[in-house]
Amino acid sequence: MAGVAGVVRMPHSDRSGTGLTAWDAIDPASLAAGAPVQRGWIVDQEAQTGYLFGVWDCTAFTEHMGPYAVDEFMLLLEGSVTMGMPDGTDVVVDAGDVFVIPKGLQCQWKQTGYVRKVFMIVDDPVPAGPHNPSLSRITVPDLSAIPADGPVETSKTWFTNATGRMSVDVRSSAGGRTDPRPSNAHQILHVLAGALELTSDAGAQHFGAGETVYIRAGSEVARTLAPGTTWVQSSYVPA
Repeated sequence: MAGVAGVVRMPHSDRSGTGLTAWDAIDPASLAAGAPVQRGWIVDQEAQTGYLFGVWDCTAFTEHMGPYAVDEFMLLLEGSVTMGMPDGTDVVVDAGDVFVIPKGLQCQWKQTGYVRKVFMIVDDPVPAGPHNPSLSRITVPDLSAIPADGPVETSKTWFTNATGRMSVDVRSSAGGRTDPRPSNAHQILHVLAGALELTSDAGAQHFGAGETVYIRAGSEVARTLAPGTTWVQSSYVPA
């Protein structure tokens, strides 16, 4: 669905295929091994900018080493991914982890079995400018890095893309409520601990540990957080 409004609870789909549809085959020229079958569910998209948000699953395959085509945030729901690096090292990501691959990074996607993920894809240009460490690595945030008993709200930014419009943070809150306000960004919120309530025109929705919600830019939302709530937040501010 394109241009989805408001607040969307992510059911994550599953191997039964709930919400997922067959996608075209991955280009064989890009493959080093495997004959993968992929499916997906596009929740939101903007064709003019290449922005996509949704759920994807796929059987085993290995790609050739090459530049990654987009900035992509991923929440791995099932399976394991190994990202091969040009220096011969590997970055291993398991179910429950989040990771970000920056546009243009030389790397090799390898999965030996079934994988399912939530993703946010951004196809911003990569302008020349000051060195940005986020663009030269695969970022795997430490999801335990923010103490749940910290001050009113604590945040650590793990990734910022080349234009500065996409960012990934791990946040915590001692609890509280914010008044309704329009979101200036498309946001994925994945609750790690505690509880989050979002109130919009559609009413109040509650999210607990392990649940994921999508907020489209421009949606007017009030937030209520239980004490000790921690979450991962991936944000993209449209141009």
